[in-house]
Amino acid sequence: MDSASYSAGLKFLRPEIALLVTAALGMTAHLFLKKRGARIAGYVTLLGLLVTADIVFLTPLSPGGFFSGSLTADRFAFYFKIIFLISAAMAIGLSFKFFEVQKYEAGEFYYLMPLALIGMTAAVSATDLITTYVAFELFAIPSYILTGIFKKENRSSEASVKYFFLGTLSSGIMLLGMALIFGLTGETGYAAIAKLLPVANGRIALIGMILFFAGLFFKAALAPFQMWAPDVYEGAPTPIVVFLSTASKAAVFAILIRLMLTVFLPFQASWIKIFQFLAVVTMFWGNLAAIVQTNVKRLMAYSSIAHAGYIAIGLAAWGETASMAVLFYLVVYLFMNAAAFGLILLFRKGDGFGESIDDMRGLARKSPLAAACILVVLLALTGIPPTAGFMGKYFLFTAAVEKGMIGLAVVGALNSVLSLFYYFRIGRAMFMEEPPGGVTVEPSFPVMAVLVVSAVVILALGLFPSFLTNFAASAFLK
Repeated sequence: MDSASYSAGLKFLRPEIALLVTAALGMTAHLFLKKRGARIAGYVTLLGLLVTADIVFLTPLSPGGFFSGSLTADRFAFYFKIIFLISAAMAIGLSFKFFEVQKYEAGEFYYLMPLALIGMTAAVSATDLITTYVAFELFAIPSYILTGIFKKENRSSEASVKYFFLGTLSSGIMLLGMALIFGLTGETGYAAIAKLLPVANGRIALIGMILFFAGLFFKAALAPFQMWAPDVYEGAPTPIVVFLSTASKAAVFAILIRLMLTVFLPFQASWIKIFQFLAVVTMFWGNLAAIVQTNVKRLMAYSSIAHAGYIAIGLAAWGETASMAVLFYLVVYLFMNAAAFGLILLFRKGDGFGESIDDMRGLARKSPLAAACILVVLLALTGIPPTAGFMGKYFLFTAAVEKGMIGLAVVGALNSVLSLFYYFRIGRAMFMEEPPGGVTVEPSFPVMAVLVVSAVVILALGLFPSFLTNFAASAFLK
């Protein structure tokens, strides 16, 4: 590749360059500003994310691949970059309250986040096996560090170790699948592989696809690769959990979709069956396990698993309707999950936060606005109108019915009913029970901003879904 084509390709990497500058500025603030350096680094990073969002909108779309076809800047990648930036901004906003209460502010958090975002934005733009793997590791490795960044908490370190070892195992499995695909075709570019794979050994190619997908299923917390999620979500700092459960999961689904429709399109019949099976198992596993949880973080971890199952319905029924449904649901899920985990940061208990359902009793009396926002979020998570959660599930189930997968849509609806049992327990505690002793409600501006914005977005998209459906449809990856 000559220098001219290299320079031409750089204009499509403006968001990644902006994130790299943001990370560098955040690191500089943390290391050289002794007083409140960590908090200033947080403000710098938050400002950098806002600037990066503007740059994303100003960056042109590439007519094809660039950097020898290893990356592309299409509408599909653009859509996910916006999701990542919103998720990171919410996580950083919640972190201000988290570190304030814990009296320990890890400045590294604020520049590891943009570095992880660089990996995610590259991963959703990757059209080459090597680029995909490097980008995948670029956001995976900071994620392991971020999970254990709260050094005062032993369970945070434990969660980080578990996440690292299982994540390394999943990366190895994915790399083995890539090696099989490369061995069959001798190519690393998606387009070149797509031409050669149909005439290669079908059985080995199918095994390669399954191994490749299995490594990604781990990050998406699809059963039976979800064993890490409850322990990691419970042990990791709450703002990190918001980021891992939304941005990281969206990145993995984006990689899966691009692989499905390029490299493994000849095996569509096979991956449809795989996603049908995973959707059913994941939904039941997540919802049934969540019913018996008393810790809200663990409950939401199993809820996150169940929602990955709902998204898998869209992958199984892939088409124009399913594409729009999956992209719509990922945005809605971002706001639902961020607010649900942000709820925990309202409750002060001793030197930390109240994480059990009992700690949340009587919230409606102490903070009616926060309780009203969480009620909207719980209705959306269950899939009750007029919320965007209902519209998201409606689109997913409609896509399944259009493809003749009526049974899969029925199973999805049944699981939505199951989820009502454990979401209702949180609502009942907030509105129908007496406040507990030893727990105080301390609303802060960042937390309340996340709750209010999430509730407003969920209601707005529930009443006027076309605001997002048109945008999602335009990002359809053919």
